[in-house]
Amino acid sequence: MGEELTIVGKKVPRWAAFEKATGAARFTVDFKLPEMLAGRLLTSPVAHANILKIDTSRAEKLPGVEAVITFEDVPNKLFNPNKMDMCLFDPSGELPDMYVLSDKARFVGDKIAAVAAINAGVAEEALVLIEVEYEELPAVFDSLEASNPGQPRIHDFAKNNIALTFPCLANRGDVEEGFKEAHVVVEQTFKSSKQHMCQMEPTTCVADFDASGRLTIWSMSQHPFLHRRKLAELFDMPVGMIRWKTLHIGGGWGKYGSFVAEPVCVALAKKAGRPVKLEYSREEDFRTTETREAHIMTGKIGVRKDGTISALQNKVVVQGGAYFTHNSNATNVAMGCFASLYTCPNVYEIADAVYTNIPVSGGCRGYGNPPAMWALEQLMDMAAEKLGMDPLELRLKNTKKVGEFGPANYALETSTFDDCLRLGAEKIGLKEKRGGRREGTKRYGVGMAMFMHVSGSIGATQHRNVHLKFNEDGTVNLAAGCVDLGQNIHGTISQIAAETLGIRYEDIIIHTGDTDTTFFDQGMHASGGLFQIGNATVKGATELKKLLFERAAKMLEAHPEDLDVKDRWISVKGSPDKGVSVADVAKDAIYNYEDDHNHLAAKGSYSPEDNQPPVGASFAEVGVDTESGEVNVIKLVIVCDVGRAINPQTVESQLEGGASQGIGYALTEDYTINPETGYLEADNYITYKIPGAADMPDMEIIQYEKPVSTGPFGAKGVGEAAMVPIAPAIANAVYDAVGVRVTDLPITPEKILKSMEAKREKI
Repeated sequence: MGEELTIVGKKVPRWAAFEKATGAARFTVDFKLPEMLAGRLLTSPVAHANILKIDTSRAEKLPGVEAVITFEDVPNKLFNPNKMDMCLFDPSGELPDMYVLSDKARFVGDKIAAVAAINAGVAEEALVLIEVEYEELPAVFDSLEASNPGQPRIHDFAKNNIALTFPCLANRGDVEEGFKEAHVVVEQTFKSSKQHMCQMEPTTCVADFDASGRLTIWSMSQHPFLHRRKLAELFDMPVGMIRWKTLHIGGGWGKYGSFVAEPVCVALAKKAGRPVKLEYSREEDFRTTETREAHIMTGKIGVRKDGTISALQNKVVVQGGAYFTHNSNATNVAMGCFASLYTCPNVYEIADAVYTNIPVSGGCRGYGNPPAMWALEQLMDMAAEKLGMDPLELRLKNTKKVGEFGPANYALETSTFDDCLRLGAEKIGLKEKRGGRREGTKRYGVGMAMFMHVSGSIGATQHRNVHLKFNEDGTVNLAAGCVDLGQNIHGTISQIAAETLGIRYEDIIIHTGDTDTTFFDQGMHASGGLFQIGNATVKGATELKKLLFERAAKMLEAHPEDLDVKDRWISVKGSPDKGVSVADVAKDAIYNYEDDHNHLAAKGSYSPEDNQPPVGASFAEVGVDTESGEVNVIKLVIVCDVGRAINPQTVESQLEGGASQGIGYALTEDYTINPETGYLEADNYITYKIPGAADMPDMEIIQYEKPVSTGPFGAKGVGEAAMVPIAPAIANAVYDAVGVRVTDLPITPEKILKSMEAKREKI
């Protein structure tokens, strides 16, 4: 990894930065077609009910209405909107339990009917004219209560509303023996929350059937190829009769790893015989789409007298909501992360996925890892206190070494946990500040949390492909089926291609967003984009460089292995004056009719050969007002081993963005559901508080670089990593400040004051 790099590792402009900054970039919400209709949804106003009758006659007669659909007009086929059953080696845990439009209302916001009309106003008027007769049923909103005998059954097949019980795939050893070995045992129940993705662009889809019956979809999907296949199966269409196009995407963070608007939009377009655009309001987006999965975790840790962990146990209840979606997959990731951060010989975890009459849970940035660390990293601090050991030292005692296995079950090539911990502790001033200090009604504290994530998903195919071809001016068209959610994947693979080919960053022209013109790509999730698509790009660019050198060798009367290329110029090693431009070679390959001519092009494919995880630690300094309970995050230090930063500016923005979401997860984002009605009370940016610029602390991002041999130029994934440890780091800092521990998210002033009062009453 000692090669001299000219483009990789440099801060270069983001892909499409100019278009986005000037407003020229087109998003799905901006897209229009001639004669396009406006689609609108009718959702359930009650949490649980049989649908006795739907009368659409008045809506259908309204001038301007072109289609009205209900359960009777869509495929009578259960499906799971999560795409994972399309790629998992064993998809048996992905339960199909949903229809395109519901046959029964199972939560407030369940999709009951839809309308397509000449404009949004007519469509919304038509919704009012649809008459639905509900037989309201008892509802249950609490997961622990829902699994008790005698509670209302939400799906007929799920006894006690338990959709599935599943053990952790990483269970090992004898956990009971491990606890017997322990000098200290700590057990605590933790609750995580249903964080909403809060993407900027409203959920939108456009669907259009042409005269031949071929369907084109414009959608915000993170997995166009897998969703195309799933949609083909759902509507009994050949895959080749569907073209999926993805424009710029205004954020996703896992929301578009599932179908959202697409099936209903397609059903409307099919019935209307015209293109339909289905755009969700912000309130619909909050009520009807997936959020982060919420867990109730009873975690238990055993630690020997020397500080080594002897046993870990975790019993999880997944607050899945009304439908299954990602429940098993995201929770398996959570249990795997809980089991694999530290060295521990004895682990036992098991989970129940429980149905309730609340909106659906799904995959969100970190995908199971944030709730797992919310529990584990507080247990570590609690065990350290009980043992009388510094929390930093306890972590250093148990960090994984080279050759041990990460969460994706690949051996660690590097181990930089200790370096990240020590560096972060120094930067935050952990030793000097720990123990809390007072200033009037304010108390101050510091806390930490470690993390390890993945560079791609686990137990799933991760097939990635790119295609590269030279133009006669030396520029390169790079076609890639991956989508850019704002993480700048197209910019970073452009840097990788340019570095490999010896040309400039601006010479790479990206083509993307169309299943007809790009090769298959598994999709964007699990922080696997750069590690995997980057490797495909290295392979494709290396093959293209070989073809370039073979052509140049003939022109220079040299051997290909004697050539070098840098800054668009191919030269003979040792004779820098003897050379030819990349452009001249590319042009000669196409237009030299006297010699053999061939367009220089190559394909690069990658299936996972490794999965080296990003690792690191987060440190938080907080101030807590003992009168109001308000928590102010003063400073965050995040140290992340990224392997190699292809574009340090992009890495920094990813880590900062993840940290800001982590602050919201920790302190303010409260997906409040009325416990009597099941109605979502936090369905907009006034009632659901996400942190703004004024809420951001002083933030120090440290990109620790230890390149790995299997990553593209040594890089690892990084997109989700910083989100993972923020909440437990803040919780541990709050405990350091005021001596109370909040174990259910978010950490609100009310919970802190209540805990402080309970503590005073015990004294």
